[in-house]
Amino acid sequence: MNAPRQGLFASLLIISFALHTFLMVVATTHQLKENRTNQGQLMTSQLVTDSMLELESANTISLALIAKRYATNPSVAAIRILDARQQVLATSGLAKTREGEVFVRDALLNEKKIGRVEVTLIKPSTGEILRSQWWAIVVSLLIHALLWLAYRAIARPTRSEYLARMNQEARLKHEIIQLTEALEAEKNQQALAIAQAQQQQQENKALERKLSDQAVAGEDIVAINIQYYDPKQLLKTVNQSVSIPYFNLCQIFLEKSIEQCTQYYQLDPKLIMVQQKFNQQGAMLSATITHPQAVACLLLIGSVFQLLSDVLYKRYREERRFVLQTRCGVAMAVEVMQLNAPQAAARLTQQLIAKEMALYLSNEQLKTICEQYQLVAMPNPSSVLTRHAFMVNGLNSDLANLVQEMRTEILRGKNHSSLQQHAPDQVGK
Repeated sequence: MNAPRQGLFASLLIISFALHTFLMVVATTHQLKENRTNQGQLMTSQLVTDSMLELESANTISLALIAKRYATNPSVAAIRILDARQQVLATSGLAKTREGEVFVRDALLNEKKIGRVEVTLIKPSTGEILRSQWWAIVVSLLIHALLWLAYRAIARPTRSEYLARMNQEARLKHEIIQLTEALEAEKNQQALAIAQAQQQQQENKALERKLSDQAVAGEDIVAINIQYYDPKQLLKTVNQSVSIPYFNLCQIFLEKSIEQCTQYYQLDPKLIMVQQKFNQQGAMLSATITHPQAVACLLLIGSVFQLLSDVLYKRYREERRFVLQTRCGVAMAVEVMQLNAPQAAARLTQQLIAKEMALYLSNEQLKTICEQYQLVAMPNPSSVLTRHAFMVNGLNSDLANLVQEMRTEILRGKNHSSLQQHAPDQVGK
């Protein structure tokens, strides 16, 4: 006869042992941290005192000897001695790659900084702490094992209690068998209803996917929409003397991006149609997919412009001028939702935040770009558009280098001067 609830008691003992081990590690870590802090402060103070004269004369040989002497301490990972211009005069240490805590102290002579010393003390890992406390862990394990054995001996039921429990289990087993037989028919009916519902759901999804594919295949227009990410509605608070020059500057960047990308893919720039220039609602471009590189060109335009927008945002934020981050979406028509390509692109862009790009394309178009763009499904889809859309999570190395080169070439061109000609001195948040 076994003691009752042995599994629960064993679980409690395991939890108790784990908590005890965790508390020992936490206490040891805290104690080691305090000791390391005191040791680091004392060592840096002594090292500054010993190297004061050599720092004044920049005697690198003597400084190297001093650093080597201090580095013999097993708790020291690395030592660096620098002059007042932050140039390294001497380094030492046997474990420079070890993770540790850095202690810094300036060397002052007549209230003038003549150098600085940096001492990195080794920070023990959790495994090292556990190895140093193995005896305490073993003792704790033995104590918990003894508690387990004592419980099995003390809590073991008597013979009368055991027989009473066996009778109760037999009665419960008989009642369970009766309930199982009574509910068998109801379970069969429920299983049949669930199977029918799942089959209907699969048929609906297949029909919806078929309609979506038909809508994409029947449309030959793809659009890219670039919007400002403005959660605080700042565009409504600035006047036209600030917003119009800012829109013009963004349009210049966009036109330069179109020029660079169409030149790279050897396309006629007229293939990219500007349906809407930059305003409060952003900009809209479109192209026919008759040319096999049209979709790739639009995606490259969006990637280049996103980098340019990021550069503009960082610079204007430093100068406290009005600026907003951007987001863009590329989409084809969605017949199920009765959306043409520009409407779908605008609807898709509204689901994004700053610096994000998403696309809704046919399977054939996705195959042509999947090697250049890393795509992930959109989180929390709420419609056919977002369910079949993907977010751009990254570019391969060749395309990333190409985008950066185009961004650099554009910034070195005319629009670098336009950045100041069209930029108002208005301060923005």
